[in-house]
Amino acid sequence: MAILKKGIKLNFAISLLVVFTVFSTTLINWYLSNQDLKNTLTANHLENNYRYAQKVSINTNVLLDDIQHNLGTLAKIIGQQEFNQTDLDNWRTGNSGYYNSLFITDANGIVQLMSPQAVPNNKGGVQPGTKIKSTLMEQALQEKKPFISNPYLAQTGNLMVLISYPIFSDEGIYKGVVDGTIYLESNNSLKRLLNHHEFLDKSSVFVVDRSGTIIYHPDPGQINKSIADHPLVQNIMKGKSGSAQIINNRGTEYFSGYAFVENTGWGIIAQTPTSVIEESLRILTKKTIIQSLPLLLVVLVLGWIISSHITSPINKLARFSEEAILPNKDTKSIRLIEMRAYIYEVRQLLKHIQEHFQVLTNQAHQDGLTGLANRRAFDQDIQKLIDQQIPFSLIMADIDHFKEVNDEHGHLVGDDVLRFLASIMLDIIRGEDLCYRYGGEEFAIIIKEKNEEEAFALAERLRIKIAETPSPIGKAINISLGISSYYKKDQLPERVIKRADTALYQSKHNGRNRTTIYRS
Repeated sequence: MAILKKGIKLNFAISLLVVFTVFSTTLINWYLSNQDLKNTLTANHLENNYRYAQKVSINTNVLLDDIQHNLGTLAKIIGQQEFNQTDLDNWRTGNSGYYNSLFITDANGIVQLMSPQAVPNNKGGVQPGTKIKSTLMEQALQEKKPFISNPYLAQTGNLMVLISYPIFSDEGIYKGVVDGTIYLESNNSLKRLLNHHEFLDKSSVFVVDRSGTIIYHPDPGQINKSIADHPLVQNIMKGKSGSAQIINNRGTEYFSGYAFVENTGWGIIAQTPTSVIEESLRILTKKTIIQSLPLLLVVLVLGWIISSHITSPINKLARFSEEAILPNKDTKSIRLIEMRAYIYEVRQLLKHIQEHFQVLTNQAHQDGLTGLANRRAFDQDIQKLIDQQIPFSLIMADIDHFKEVNDEHGHLVGDDVLRFLASIMLDIIRGEDLCYRYGGEEFAIIIKEKNEEEAFALAERLRIKIAETPSPIGKAINISLGISSYYKKDQLPERVIKRADTALYQSKHNGRNRTTIYRS
């Protein structure tokens, strides 16, 4: 009760606040970090898989386009000249990554040539002289157009895709078709494209056809299964692309990205099991506990020590900052402010210090008359470019006969002339170029990543613009300019500046109103 009557000391109150804040902040940060990491990992996996599915979709389209174009070239050759078994075998060998087999039929669907001649598990099947009566062959012979078939199970037991291209002679006579087969479960470019996943974190890719049947899967047991009732697959069947967090038919949750293949109507699904982020969350929790405990103890001890000293300095600094900015504030009001809450004092302290720094920074780096960067900013910028070895060219410009302007029209008009030149400089330069008032009537322009010839072109535009534009004295003025460039052997900015000054002097010496590039 005695403590309550006397009041709790500020030092003790701040210490309690530190203890409460440290523990509560740590718990909240741990929870938020967990949630943020989980959300970030989820978003990253969804985005990565979506982009990867898009990439595979585009690559699949490109690959099938290439195969179809290759088959079209073969069809054109067959239509123009005699083509024998050796030719066909050589063509398939040269494009072995594309096809598992090739065959040529006449206009009635009778096989003329095929490669390889011996197809595994093809007993009693397609051979030279056999007439193919399948629906796909009827479609090819009737439409006489290139097409890519839906995946189907051939009599050889292979799940395959047929790519067909019509053959026409030079006279436009239809001669039949040339067909290439791609076995989805055999080694070829398409399977290698689908089988490789760039993210080595249990991610995988599988493919469904336009009916929702799996036509490629890392697990061969899943091939030829229909998953058309899955919402994600239904989106693909509608031609959509996107990402979603899904549960597959085996109850495993995945981060999935999916994309539609325009040429075939297939869907590419890239997926990563959601369990991959659980280990990251466990590691985060463990690290948070291990790393936070020593830090918490240190913060608590420091908070206890600092709290006994913190109030007086903050009050003094806040009062000082207010009195410095508001010199007319009376003593009574200052005392009232000192009695206000701690948070207010910190806020005021930060606010006024920031204002002071902003004012000082502006004054230190900006020319008060022209608004351009001043000599201090010039020295810092050019030194930074040299330290980082960034190529640049330097233009030094000086107003011709400026003393006569001041003598004849007065210094106020002379100031207007300086501002006039500064405004035209800002109109002429590019966004990344830098303008400075170097001193008096002398100005500087730094042009990054440009050589002397490009700097010369800009300098000439500036000189001509100045010479053609009426100035505050009622007529145009002239300027002289000198140009030099930074070389890697230049370790000090003074060497670049001296060369530009030398070139500027040469312009003055040669009659003024001209631009000179420094030549050694």
